[in-house]
Amino acid sequence: MKKKSGSRIVRVFTRIINVRKWFDWDRMKSLTLYLVNGIKRLFIPQEPTHVESFDEAARKLKLSEADLVIKQKALFRLSIIMVVAAFMILIYTGYQFLYGSWKATIISLVVVMIALVLAFRYHFWYYQIKQRKLGCTVKEWYRQGLLGEKE
Repeated sequence: MKKKSGSRIVRVFTRIINVRKWFDWDRMKSLTLYLVNGIKRLFIPQEPTHVESFDEAARKLKLSEADLVIKQKALFRLSIIMVVAAFMILIYTGYQFLYGSWKATIISLVVVMIALVLAFRYHFWYYQIKQRKLGCTVKEWYRQGLLGEKE
């Protein structure tokens, strides 16, 4: 018979007072690692497995040159409409700030941000079609698409 080390009282207390199990340490550690890895994947650019050119994508989607011009004009119009809508909602936000409630002001600001994000998205797509290049950076879009700098 093997003799157990330590007293019986110590073993009972270590079973009852098990802080590691109370905090569910193992699950908390794995959840934290999962979140950290997810955030790293979100902010560290990943290398694409297959780089597709603009012509390949247009061929795959069966888009003719006329279709591309139509989509380019439509995206530009959509971006302008979203900027105008954001400006109008911003004016309404000012009205809510002065005469309404702060909750309505915050909600209106969120709607303005959504409209501006949509305007950016549509203009960015317009810029990519105009340049005939997929994978443009935001820096390229800002310098050449908005400021009008030459390459």
